[in-house]
Amino acid sequence: MVVFFLPFLLMITSCSLQKLALRSSTPIFEKSANGIMGEGNWDFFKDSSPGNLKFMELLWEQDQANIQLLPVLSKSYAGYSFGVAETLFLEDELNNVDDSFWRKQAITFYTRALDYGLIYLEHKNLTRKDLLNHDEEVLKRKLQGMQKEDASALLYMAQSWGSLINLQKDNVALISHVPKVKLIFDRVCELQPDIDANACDLFYAQYESSRPKMLGGDPQKGEKLFLEAIKKHPENLLLRVNYIQYVILPHMDAEKYEKEAVSLRQEFERTDNLNRDNLEDVSPYKNHKGLNLFNSIAKKRFSIIEKLKNKIF
Repeated sequence: MVVFFLPFLLMITSCSLQKLALRSSTPIFEKSANGIMGEGNWDFFKDSSPGNLKFMELLWEQDQANIQLLPVLSKSYAGYSFGVAETLFLEDELNNVDDSFWRKQAITFYTRALDYGLIYLEHKNLTRKDLLNHDEEVLKRKLQGMQKEDASALLYMAQSWGSLINLQKDNVALISHVPKVKLIFDRVCELQPDIDANACDLFYAQYESSRPKMLGGDPQKGEKLFLEAIKKHPENLLLRVNYIQYVILPHMDAEKYEKEAVSLRQEFERTDNLNRDNLEDVSPYKNHKGLNLFNSIAKKRFSIIEKLKNKIF
């Protein structure tokens, strides 16, 4: 009996020590998730992310009481879906591919991000039932109970929910939830207006631009919000590429596109200099390394549009 229970006791002790070690490492994972914003190589981000995501999932499976891992997982899956799957889907979308592999991947990873965010928020008394409640006042009341520490989980849950709607526009039931996504963003941007590299400015501009007037959108207001955001954050090139994607391309405005494209080609050349040992480079992007990942995503999306511009226009 003693021989039997000794390994069992060691295993329990080992598990307890393991959980303690994992929890003490959680702040490192949180900082790493923020630190990835400094990665300026899109291909490296694409290739390295799946392994890191799976590793964090395995850590969560070992200690599901560690809810601080959940916002990190939600952010990481949403970031991968946005930066890789949805970026590569853009080429399929512009080519009118009906059964896009990358659209399916984006839906899969946004769903995981949404689920991890929901698990965290349920610990904060905001449930899936609250989100689906037809009475939006219930959601408003629950959102008022959220604090600044919850802003990241709210942001990436809402981004994932909104993106899932955008990727499945033929689903009328999903589209009806758009106002709730905005309510969540309103609370996030109230709690933390400057959260994650101008996410609020990007959302509101895209929110108005991506929906036709018959569905409550305001394309003119959306364009105005994009231009204001670009002026306010000139080093965030994703704002400019999304302006092309959500304003210029739908209107098939070749002249306006070329004007933006000439400027963007120059800007992306300047961001490339960040990867070179150039002591004389005084590029403003050196002081905005937290935008490196966004700018690398922007560059990849812009290269897709450039490749297909003759077909588009």
